[in-house]
Amino acid sequence: MKSDSAIISFIENFPVSASLKEADTGKYIINNRYNSRQFGVENPAELVGLTINDLKFCQPEWGAQYAAAIQKLDFRAREKKTHVLGRHQFLDDSGEAQLEEMVKFPVLGSRKNILGIVTYRNDITPTLPPNSLYQLYLNFYDVTSAIKRVLACLEIVQYFVTLPTDAQFRVFLLKTERLANKEIAKFLGTSDRTVETHLDALRNKVVDGNLPHVLSLVKWHTPYASDSTPC
Repeated sequence: MKSDSAIISFIENFPVSASLKEADTGKYIINNRYNSRQFGVENPAELVGLTINDLKFCQPEWGAQYAAAIQKLDFRAREKKTHVLGRHQFLDDSGEAQLEEMVKFPVLGSRKNILGIVTYRNDITPTLPPNSLYQLYLNFYDVTSAIKRVLACLEIVQYFVTLPTDAQFRVFLLKTERLANKEIAKFLGTSDRTVETHLDALRNKVVDGNLPHVLSLVKWHTPYASDSTPC
């Protein structure tokens, strides 16, 4: 398809990652800088003529699965001839894990034929509860790295004198979501006593043993808490 100036302007000036690709081949026609940079490409024009399968990913095996998921979403947009939504875990070129919410919609011609597929995506990682954020990171990093990244994201890494174990950290994160010990035990499939033991250990790993204070500092960005700090 021949992209007109309105579509070009829309894609290039969109405030989040956006692109336009050919409906039949999947080749990129237009990208904005947000879209190209997540793949490690500074100049959006360098992606023109490429497909999602031509791009390089930090973790190739995961990248192949991600590309396949994107192609399936493209197919749904073509078949339905309307917008479709998708959520995917994403690892950008710098190695940062995200949860993205993607919208795709077809550009229709005068005869209702599909001329192309427009895509835009939002990084919704900052809206995740702490426990879900940890689960996301565990899909891409080892346990120690995942714990460090979550603590940094929540801006409380300085309050831990020693890193918690995986089991202790899971209890900590659920406590930040204001769950009672019995609820945590049920969620984790363990006993109340085990939860209490992990909490005792956590007190010995935070500054001054003041676990309630550290828990009170944890906030995350939700649609209803716009003053929280995004990751």
